[in-house]
Amino acid sequence: MTDTAYLHRVEYFRRQDNGSLVREHVETADDHGWYIERGAAWRDRYTRACAEDFLARTGAPGGVYSVAVWRGATRVCTVGLRWPGLPPGRVK
Repeated sequence: MTDTAYLHRVEYFRRQDNGSLVREHVETADDHGWYIERGAAWRDRYTRACAEDFLARTGAPGGVYSVAVWRGATRVCTVGLRWPGLPPGRVK
């Protein structure tokens, strides 16, 4: 049986040319990493690292992303990041 005490929903929104955000990806993560250290700086840094890993694994297109992390109905954090996409010739 899996312990789901740290179940999170991570939503990836990509900014469109008209400025709107479109949710392109959603993942569920059973991860306590957001609570290793206290403070917004740690949560932001951890979220960016997780997002870069996810975007690389999925071969997401480059662009500006807003990444929101939720634990139940509570928003853990939201970060913005510029994702360059995969380098030419690299396959996901």
